[in-house]
Amino acid sequence: MHLEGNHTFDAPLQAVWETLLNPDIIAQCIPGKEKFEQIGPDLYEVAMRVKVGPISGSGTAQIRLSDQEPPYRYRMSVDGGGAIGHIRGSGVMTLTADGNRTVVAYSGDADVTGKVASVGQRLLGVTARLMIGQFFKCMEGKIGR
Repeated sequence: MHLEGNHTFDAPLQAVWETLLNPDIIAQCIPGKEKFEQIGPDLYEVAMRVKVGPISGSGTAQIRLSDQEPPYRYRMSVDGGGAIGHIRGSGVMTLTADGNRTVVAYSGDADVTGKVASVGQRLLGVTARLMIGQFFKCMEGKIGR
């Protein structure tokens, strides 16, 4: 599954960068999060509950941030699963200043297997984009705090 898009924040580049990489804020903004813990430098474990169409369940994943080029770019990798399936993927977040605003563009690919994959790529993509939108909307309220 390929995902890409962008979100514009009404905040300067450095403030958006600091917010997107703040573990306390990330923990508050992950949709369905049940637990979020830093387990190493730029390495996190998250437990979350997800619902994709008629399938729902809990799982855990490790999230790694790498290839950081502050305040413009970083890579995020995810590997995890639970009773409903498994996900492994990675993507790049690119931040660009636009006056006093910041555009965050994301692009990545994920392999999804198990029960959750049976609902089809289209429904998976819709659900993923919805969760990404919820994450960014939450982040908007956290910038500068």
